[in-house]
Amino acid sequence: MTPLATESRSTAEKPTVYRGPAALIGGALVVLFCGFGAIDLLIESGTQDLVAASVLALVAVLAGLYGVYPAAFAWNDRLVVRNPFRTIELPWDAVTDLSARLSFIAHTESRRFTVWAIPVSLRERRRSERHRLRDLSQAQRLAKRGVPADMLQSRNRRPYDPVDRLSFADQAIEEMNARREAYAVQARFKAKEAEQAAAAETQPATASSSVDVSTSAESSSDAAAAQKAASAVEIAPTDSGTVHWSVLSFALLSASVVFLIVALSIR
Repeated sequence: MTPLATESRSTAEKPTVYRGPAALIGGALVVLFCGFGAIDLLIESGTQDLVAASVLALVAVLAGLYGVYPAAFAWNDRLVVRNPFRTIELPWDAVTDLSARLSFIAHTESRRFTVWAIPVSLRERRRSERHRLRDLSQAQRLAKRGVPADMLQSRNRRPYDPVDRLSFADQAIEEMNARREAYAVQARFKAKEAEQAAAAETQPATASSSVDVSTSAESSSDAAAAQKAASAVEIAPTDSGTVHWSVLSFALLSASVVFLIVALSIR
């Protein structure tokens, strides 16, 4: 977990981490194979196989950047997307939509960001749709026989959550949308509490009979200003996210490319 994702977070809060299993396992295997292969060539052959070692090092870096490094962290208040060369922080109130057609994309009002860590598999989606249609047809047959639909799970298999039957990308969308809705409800609740607290502060001043007209006017203007500020906070436009470029990723890629150029030049 990056320091960026854990910054100003409670230790009890744990994000939901999304990573493609195939990309993670495949990238890790390629990094290990090519990394140890490059080291072995340098130890055994020295500069004779410098080009091959540099190629293996470049492949290992690319596999690490595109397979192992990408991840997505769904916090209670924001989505943190760690792509190969940049990390994006998106508050939930800035995210307008989440889509997974050919790639997983987080949309804001003015921009959209691709989430490399969540692959979109059309094959997995078709398999999930087949399972859904099969369960639906079985439930319809049971309904015609007068058997409750709940008997489908008890007769054939253990109970399951319908979200677990979705593809990896669709399941991520469902879980992230649930976090978005929870954050929106919490934000509205906090805004209502702030408005009630501001109204409660102005009530003693208006109820006192010893306050003159000027003080009453001032307190009423303060109450109006507080309500206006609360409404302004509620409708204030949100930013479209914060982008941080990964210096380490650029440094590793640049070093591997320079290593390859040097090996080709002294060949």
